[in-house]
Amino acid sequence: MVELTGVIPAITTPFADDGALDLDGFRALVEAVIGDDVHGVVVAGCTGESWALENDERARLFADAVDQAKGRVPIVAGCGAITSAGAIGHARAAEKAGCAAAMIQPPWYVIPGESEVESYYRRIIAGCDIPIMLYNIPRRTGINMSVELVDRLADEPRVVALKESSKDWLVLSAMIRRVRDRISVLTGYASALGLAAISEGAAGFVDSTTPVVGRLSRRFFDAAVAGDFETARTLEGVMATLKFFDCGTFPATVKVALELIGRPGGPPREPIAPLTEDQRARIHTMLANAGLLPADARRASAGE
Repeated sequence: MVELTGVIPAITTPFADDGALDLDGFRALVEAVIGDDVHGVVVAGCTGESWALENDERARLFADAVDQAKGRVPIVAGCGAITSAGAIGHARAAEKAGCAAAMIQPPWYVIPGESEVESYYRRIIAGCDIPIMLYNIPRRTGINMSVELVDRLADEPRVVALKESSKDWLVLSAMIRRVRDRISVLTGYASALGLAAISEGAAGFVDSTTPVVGRLSRRFFDAAVAGDFETARTLEGVMATLKFFDCGTFPATVKVALELIGRPGGPPREPIAPLTEDQRARIHTMLANAGLLPADARRASAGE
């Protein structure tokens, strides 16, 4: 079983202007984040616009990510679907591609009860062989997985991790304390909860800002794990200034930030609209103030 710990960026899916997959850009982005010394990569999750991908496109991303990584880091495949059969199909495609784990959130839109959510996960576990990362993201699913539910699912040998993205510190803290003895608990929103979560015993974080801030994420994680809280607080503070959610619809905002630092971004798929010039300018200012634009980095290294 794979052990998922450390810095695991959730990457966007680059598209061409005509809406097709930009597979060269996708591979370049996978390579770029691996070069940031991360511990794994999540593809085709919420950040990757999984809801806009056809089944064959998602399977292609799984395969290309694994091929590009060449075993250097584990690839976690976003395999969420409304039905367990759909999630099993994605999970089997991920396993065939060589992905290390399948990340699966509860079924959205339907708003099933807790027993139905548990049955959903148990059908998936029984229907495929790939390790599973549970994914709690109530803002997008309408379902907040309880600590008791995650505790029961953590007893399943093939459940290896939880991405906890409720933004609720009390829930996150309780999850860490309840299940960290059996599975890796990884927080979302590292700029808000990363240091507190690692201090509490989280194994790391899955975050969409990591591809933008690059090696800063790894430096932050290493400082937090080492107990160098002054450095960790400073780096977390830099990440916290990147308020991309205030500048447009996610993940179009992250894609623009990636383009501005010289990494593949590309347009979002509809119904998400490209950012306005004003929104792009606001993101440019954020990156400049954080010292993340290429020109800023050159000036900083020159001591200017």
